[in-house]
Amino acid sequence: MRLSPGTRVDRFEILEPLGEGAYAETYKARDTRDGRVVVMKSFNPNLFADLHTFQRFRREAQIVTKLDHPNVVHSLDDESHRTEPYLILEYIEGDNLRHYASHLGHPVPIDTAIDWGRQILAALGYLHGHGIVHRDLKPENVIIGTDGQLHIMDFGTALLDGAKRLTWRHLSESLGTPDYMSPEQIKGNRGDARSDIYAWGVFMYEVLTGEPPFRGDNWMATMAGHLQSDPKPLRSHRNDVPPALEAVVLHAMRRYPEHRYQSVAEVVHDLDHLDALDPASFDLSPEPPMGGMAAAESAKRLWAYVALIAVSFIGVCAVVITISVVVK
Repeated sequence: MRLSPGTRVDRFEILEPLGEGAYAETYKARDTRDGRVVVMKSFNPNLFADLHTFQRFRREAQIVTKLDHPNVVHSLDDESHRTEPYLILEYIEGDNLRHYASHLGHPVPIDTAIDWGRQILAALGYLHGHGIVHRDLKPENVIIGTDGQLHIMDFGTALLDGAKRLTWRHLSESLGTPDYMSPEQIKGNRGDARSDIYAWGVFMYEVLTGEPPFRGDNWMATMAGHLQSDPKPLRSHRNDVPPALEAVVLHAMRRYPEHRYQSVAEVVHDLDHLDALDPASFDLSPEPPMGGMAAAESAKRLWAYVALIAVSFIGVCAVVITISVVVK
């Protein structure tokens, strides 16, 4: 982290670092104008030369300024002058859901898991209604406040309806978290609202069982699980999960988007009527693998692309050094 406590950035005083992501650093800060505690998300200056990454940061800024929902972290930007690019977001006293759940020391109660699931769906429904797909839903990106309310944050990989693609198609698998990525995202597609529904299913699976549905020795193995394997029934991990709830979660996680819930409203309806659901009415039969070795092939293309950039950079450096020597 490049900013230490006590540092001033325009009118904001840094209080403490909160975390560091792929292209931004996050700090707890104080607005010296009114004393309000906020979150500052500051773009990593080492990445200014990466136009696509900076455009992604700008897209996040464009997205968060549109949001106003109790289950989504709010932007506090007032378009005031600033000397460097950063976002100002509301600070929520609490913890991310990953840390919170791990400190419980016991499985999350069924009623609590359902409540969390409803709150996440409320946020996703709001986002989808505004043409936004989050694309990186996971416990680390959900804050639980001291009042028990959940708030989705981090829109760094979010997709805004109608926005142009910022990256080469086969780099898309790097834009997300393997444990929660939908199969279509792993294959390099942009994803849509159904991709968030898949991530919600994975999220609920982990909340209820204590572990994600697919695990591997590395990220490629985890991705292959999403593409080629079927998740074990939740009740094989925890027998107090109601069969109807298990069916809803597994239906949200169907490998092919057309086999899943098609909208958040459909998930909400079933979650609100668990007592009336017949689990046998859901088709949860094994699905054919998707795309064979798509993840491995995409990874090979990714590394080939990175190698090409590295070789080109070395070549340019060699030319510059040669010219410098000749001039001297």
